Amino acid sequence: MKLFPRLFAVITTLVCAGAAHASSGEAYDPYVNRSAPDIALSRYETGELGVVMNSFNRLYLYAAWRGVMLGADGIKQAPIEAAGLLRAIGNRRGGWVDASDGAGGYKGWEQAVSAALHKPVPELPPGNSLTYGYVNCPLTSYSFAITTLNGLAKRSDATPERLAAWVSSQRQVFKTCGDDLNATRSAFGQPKPVIPPPVELPASEVLYWRQMQQYQIAAAAFYSEDYARAAKLFAAIGATDKHPLRGWGEYLSLRAQARAAVYVAEDQRWKEAQAIRNESPEAAAARLVAQQKKLAAIQASVARLLGDPELAPLHEASRAIGRSMQVYLTPTLRFAELSKLLDDPRANPYKDDHLGDWRVLADDLLQSPSREALRGSAGFVDWILTIQQNQPAHALAQWQRYVKDGNQPQARVWLLASALLSPKLTPEQEQAALQVSPKAPEYLTLRYALARHYRLTGQADKARALGDAVIAGPALAAAQSNSARNLFLQERFAVAVSPADAAKYLMRAQALDLDSDTGEVAKNRQARADIAADGQRWLNSGLSAADLLTVAAQTSLPAAWRARIATAAWMRYDLLRQQDAALSAAGKVEQLSPALASVAATYRKLPGEAERHHTLLLGALHYGLSPMFQGYAMEEKPRQPEETLADMWCKMPSKAGADYMENTEAEASLPTPSLGDTATRDKELAQLSALKTATGYIGDAVMARAKAQPADPDLPWLLYVTVQSTRGGCLDADAKTLSKSAFTLLHKRYGNSGWAAKTPYYY
Repeated sequence: MKLFPRLFAVITTLVCAGAAHASSGEAYDPYVNRSAPDIALSRYETGELGVVMNSFNRLYLYAAWRGVMLGADGIKQAPIEAAGLLRAIGNRRGGWVDASDGAGGYKGWEQAVSAALHKPVPELPPGNSLTYGYVNCPLTSYSFAITTLNGLAKRSDATPERLAAWVSSQRQVFKTCGDDLNATRSAFGQPKPVIPPPVELPASEVLYWRQMQQYQIAAAAFYSEDYARAAKLFAAIGATDKHPLRGWGEYLSLRAQARAAVYVAEDQRWKEAQAIRNESPEAAAARLVAQQKKLAAIQASVARLLGDPELAPLHEASRAIGRSMQVYLTPTLRFAELSKLLDDPRANPYKDDHLGDWRVLADDLLQSPSREALRGSAGFVDWILTIQQNQPAHALAQWQRYVKDGNQPQARVWLLASALLSPKLTPEQEQAALQVSPKAPEYLTLRYALARHYRLTGQADKARALGDAVIAGPALAAAQSNSARNLFLQERFAVAVSPADAAKYLMRAQALDLDSDTGEVAKNRQARADIAADGQRWLNSGLSAADLLTVAAQTSLPAAWRARIATAAWMRYDLLRQQDAALSAAGKVEQLSPALASVAATYRKLPGEAERHHTLLLGALHYGLSPMFQGYAMEEKPRQPEETLADMWCKMPSKAGADYMENTEAEASLPTPSLGDTATRDKELAQLSALKTATGYIGDAVMARAKAQPADPDLPWLLYVTVQSTRGGCLDADAKTLSKSAFTLLHKRYGNSGWAAKTPYYY
């Protein structure tokens, strides 16, 4: 059975490495990928960086550092490897086994057993995890066992008894690593059972069959975590001339030796971690000496294996074990060594997985309180820490230092870092950023920094000119990055000169999540375009109703979005009792929205204000209409009567720029521009914010309707909706009173209706 080699299989307790520097618990920005670029990694690591973010995973920052250090021409000629960056980041599924793969591996094994022994495939007992493909043993162990069994079955000396004995030993091995054919339930959370090793074949058995079982006995020792014994047994196999599995013996002995060097019993791991954390300098020095001795012994084993040309297919896997032991046993020393190697941008960072090994160590060491001591290990480490710790003063000082020294590569990367971190640039930084070539990897990041600088320093004309040039320019188009484009659109939107101008920058294509198995955007996946939080907030609390209609008239916006904006203006005019304006707005909605055309037409044709207002409220209930711009689409057809709620708006904002449930925190939105008729806007917001939520406002309107028009056939349903709407969501202080009043009226006046039967109690 093959013990499949993985570089970091022996150090999974060292770190829990993620794909993103930012915490996975943070709110998600759908428009800007803040932990990783949304650019194909094959392009990103050759200098097509888009806009670099200081929240990027440190290996994306390393790739950016390397690209800028080498420059546009140098990075194209630098050594790279296919999927090298993704592999180094460790953004694959790692040790997880897909259930379908697991089911296939186990099923293939049982079918091979059935064919060799001429017996039916055994049925698993109910609850056995193998039924669902949840295997604990490596899938490669199943494939190796299948291949071995198929070969044994073809031997001339194969007998049913010999094959059955080998299968029995192999089942014992699988049971040792956690896959028990006869288990009836998961042993999760329970003490690990002690599985006896396979019973050795008698000395009278043919040597070949005994040697094949020797491998199984060694494997069982390995999986039972008796690594010292496993190392001896595998070494004996490797030292036996003409042993059928000799080629694996010495290598697997090395693996067992490595496991033994780092093994800590599960119930002792926390205690050991605490001891290491609290140990004295003398104890730490003694532990390092002991670790170095273990490493020297392992490296000696690696050297012996590499010296055997017959084992050439296992040489690379053996080197990987040696490297992994350097990482685990002497992490600080290995970190310094790897940092020195990676600090040369011309070198191949993927050679012997240098960058991947550095990532594993950095994920641990650069998160520790002692990380400052590691800053000087390499220039790129200082650069990454400066960015991730948001230290603009240090970045600026480093840039000034390298400019003075004439070190152009270092000046370029530190200009990037200082501009990335500094909200406002010095005149020298501004001039240096302006001189960067559009072909340079850092070009878009520095242009974005300049746009932000001009906005924050009140140079709106410069900000607009720069933003328009980049948005329409070839560099941004070539980047193929929705994240980068959205950042520039956000900056340009913030310095718009009119509602019509701002409308040009409202629509944003969502930045797609990266495929965790490739690190790239899935092919043929179309990004959804909509309005981000800054645009939603501007539409909700930044404009008068008239200015909303101006925005709705902009043909650069999709018709569906124009209809939603016009509908919000229509409802605001009606709620503000501005009937002439409401009638005009209804005409706009009729033109823009096929779904609402009949509602708008009916509204316009009604003679009285009261009936028009009631008709609009009915339409709002049926189609989910709101005076606030919603981040979700209006209904294309009426909602189901039983599911309809008066939930279309909460308390409306009272002042310009106030939030209204937009995702502004997650999206890190900029302040919205103050444009249009601001005096009218402020007056309208004051009036609208005095109104109740949709539940309260419509509920009061329904109660008034019941008093004025008791024969209205919609009243039983409207009273039902009023009661149901008080269950939760955005409510007013008198919601309980409203609910009881509507409930009482519904049952008193319309008690025989179906809607009364659907309303057994109030809230």
